[in-house]
Amino acid sequence: MATTQEKTTPRFDSAFERNGYEQVRESSEQFLALARRAGYAYLDTYEKTVDRAIDLELKLADLTRQAWIKDLVEAQTDFQRELAGSYASTARTLLK
Repeated sequence: MATTQEKTTPRFDSAFERNGYEQVRESSEQFLALARRAGYAYLDTYEKTVDRAIDLELKLADLTRQAWIKDLVEAQTDFQRELAGSYASTARTLLK
């Protein structure tokens, strides 16, 4: 009777060999998809934060009476936008 149960009960090793690889692969794919979504969400938040900070800088620069300060801040914010855009587009390319 004990031998009958051993024949009908599948061994853990053989079940893992059949199903384990697929489960690990599916879990890895799900993890990577979630990591990509989190990365895109981070980049969206980063771009919005940079835009808000730059808008604030420009508003403050508009309040000054010195034209050279306003020009300097505008040049700096242009550089910041370009740098942030380059960073975000490169990161998005790597996430694909």
